[in-house]
Amino acid sequence: MPDPSTTRLALYKSKSDGSELVSYTQDIGQNLDKLDAAAGFQVVTSSTRPSSPYSGKPIAESDTSYRTYFSNGTAPASASWVEIPNSSSTFGSTLKLASSAQLTIGADVNLFRNAANVLRTNDALTVDGALTASSNLTVTGNLTVSGIGQTQYIAKTADETINSSTTLQNDDHLVLPAVANAVYTFALDLYMTEATDFVGDFKMSFTCPTGATFDMHGEGAHVTDLSGGTSSNGEWIGKLATASAGATLSFGVGTGLTGVRVYGRLVMSSTAGNFQMQWAQNASDASGTTLKAGSFMTMTRVA
Repeated sequence: MPDPSTTRLALYKSKSDGSELVSYTQDIGQNLDKLDAAAGFQVVTSSTRPSSPYSGKPIAESDTSYRTYFSNGTAPASASWVEIPNSSSTFGSTLKLASSAQLTIGADVNLFRNAANVLRTNDALTVDGALTASSNLTVTGNLTVSGIGQTQYIAKTADETINSSTTLQNDDHLVLPAVANAVYTFALDLYMTEATDFVGDFKMSFTCPTGATFDMHGEGAHVTDLSGGTSSNGEWIGKLATASAGATLSFGVGTGLTGVRVYGRLVMSSTAGNFQMQWAQNASDASGTTLKAGSFMTMTRVA
């Protein structure tokens, strides 16, 4: 009887006492074939994996973009294969890291476990698809949104005065960009004074890109109700589905600081561009109407 075959590759061993003649085919040729097949990863298919692999046997499957596995030596053999990640194939198993380990991409991007059930990166995170939070969402830094939900803000950084002119002109500061085919709501808090009580007063409107329309309404002092410096009454006035600065809202302005609030909706068409506030005096007055620094405009995308 020959000696027991080797445990890993089942190489044939003739009887060690020398009583058995050496056969090239059996003792050398077949053993060389087994050694050759065992060198490196054995290339197989997912349906032709070795049926009796030794523990540590490596294979690569040619029909799954060369997914790589090794056998852990357990039975049955079909359940013994442990996948090894490689850059050629799509890894098909669960990849587990130790609790204190992290995934480092390049030299500076890290993804790691911060606490139980908490995934964290201490680098910037960009999400190009939908992001859903089924529980609380906490933001400790700035939140920047470029689509629906984006809120833009602009404030006047200096006083601006118009004298003896009822012709609408672009405000020096209050302008915000709008994208094509979007819908926005907007709101303005405007603070103004006039050198002579309730003479020149104030009127305003907007310009918008081609094809866009805007609705607006405002609340503030009436242009004819505040002569003599009283401020007992105000006015609520509106304009619907306007497409140009031809539709205006007018308000009274006194020598004391006068406030106006304007709200509305901007419906964009296929052309992007700026949504620009324009204003002038409601009646020409050489003493001038001043729109004060700190007046501001916000615009929120809702569709």
